[in-house]
Amino acid sequence: MIECVTLETAHHFLGNPICEQHRLRYESIIKRQNWDVPAVRNLEYDSYDNPAAYYLVKRNRYGEAIGSSRLYPTDRPYMLQQNFSHLVTKRKAPNDISVWEGSRFCIKSSLPPPERESIIQEIVVGYLEFALANNIQSIIGVMYPVYWKNIFVKSGWNVEWLGDICKNAEGHKIVAGDLKVSKTVLDHVRTTTGIHETVLNYGQLHKRIAA
Repeated sequence: MIECVTLETAHHFLGNPICEQHRLRYESIIKRQNWDVPAVRNLEYDSYDNPAAYYLVKRNRYGEAIGSSRLYPTDRPYMLQQNFSHLVTKRKAPNDISVWEGSRFCIKSSLPPPERESIIQEIVVGYLEFALANNIQSIIGVMYPVYWKNIFVKSGWNVEWLGDICKNAEGHKIVAGDLKVSKTVLDHVRTTTGIHETVLNYGQLHKRIAA
């Protein structure tokens, strides 16, 4: 299952999934990829980690995050708009509650490749389940081109480019993309990944266990 958690609902879950995803982000983004982003006590964070953010978190039996991503509405200042606006050249950057931004997609690097791929696919399905449940029409973001391909396209979800490939401050190629949301897309992703069951857990399961 993928835990869908916010600052408002974190108490519905055992342990601390939000803290755990910050720890995984530190390992993935700062230690492994050497991004120059804020951190404190081995936790990576930025200004978009606030009450508007939703986190999709996959944890192991020890409560450690082994996969995660963040979803954030574009009806307020967001990362692509504020920090990577030069990547959006084919149309205006959205400012719409029906368009959300996906970011901080991280998978624990020490896992075997088949397990990593399985977690990726679960989170992708989680994106679509969340979007359809919240009247979201598309999810935008910025990634390495190979990540777009290996995470979304490989899972059966095609991406529309919002601009050309550029290089970031670290010298890596990045590109902004748009993932259109529909029930048809979800059905195709389920067929491609073989994941036909619901993957998102909003905390009800943990509430029952705690009780």
